Amino acid sequence: MAKLDAEHFDTVAAAILTTDLVPKTAFAEIKGARIAGMTKGSGMIQPNMATTLGFVMTDAVVPPTLLRTALKHAVARSYNRISVDGDTSTNDTVAVLANGASGVKPTAKAFEAALTQVLESLAQQIARDGEGARKLVTIDVEGAASEKAAEQIARAIANSPLVKTAIAGSDPNWGRVLCAAGYAGVAFDPSKVDIDMQGMAVCRRGLAADFSEDELTRKLDLPDCQIHFAIRGTGRGRARFWTCDFTKQYIEINASYRT
Repeated sequence: MAKLDAEHFDTVAAAILTTDLVPKTAFAEIKGARIAGMTKGSGMIQPNMATTLGFVMTDAVVPPTLLRTALKHAVARSYNRISVDGDTSTNDTVAVLANGASGVKPTAKAFEAALTQVLESLAQQIARDGEGARKLVTIDVEGAASEKAAEQIARAIANSPLVKTAIAGSDPNWGRVLCAAGYAGVAFDPSKVDIDMQGMAVCRRGLAADFSEDELTRKLDLPDCQIHFAIRGTGRGRARFWTCDFTKQYIEINASYRT
């Protein structure tokens, strides 16, 4: 208790780490009010929410009912849209505390937007720091029948060991992406699917597009990778999901975890 001090925020963020390699913090401001968050998580990451701890504090004036609603919505678009290995645990917590010290009363919309910004940053940092990971993978799905359907497809792609190992090896194997989407439990016509990797068209209407494999392989060597999965038609469902590549180091970490 004697060491409690506002200057120790970064110290606490480092103290809660387990197999994480780096502390994870994020901040936002709303017309003079502040939001500060810290989190930990590196392995056993799969919504909802796995071995993850997140603590967010704000000096904004926010009633408990608004705080609860904003947290629920923000978590749905951040912590519940990340995966490292598709595994889960009973130990997870994300909490938001508001003391009103700033006297600032943001609108519900403004506060939720700022809170979502902080939680998305923390969630992305978890995926980037996944056990053994070298790359952060952002998956965008659009054109699905609903947001829920888009999220199901994105989650299936993110959790596919074949997709994740292909990314680890910088292999532009778009067939693995289409395959994962196919078993997501969402009905769609494969002949209406377009897939882009690193901004390059690799699949159009379910068939291979003409692209330079050497160029795309070089782009997949980068630490940030993007997969865009679009279904042609009238569907408006879209979702964004974050994951990481699957490397030999992940196996090494977990094969000797207890020792």
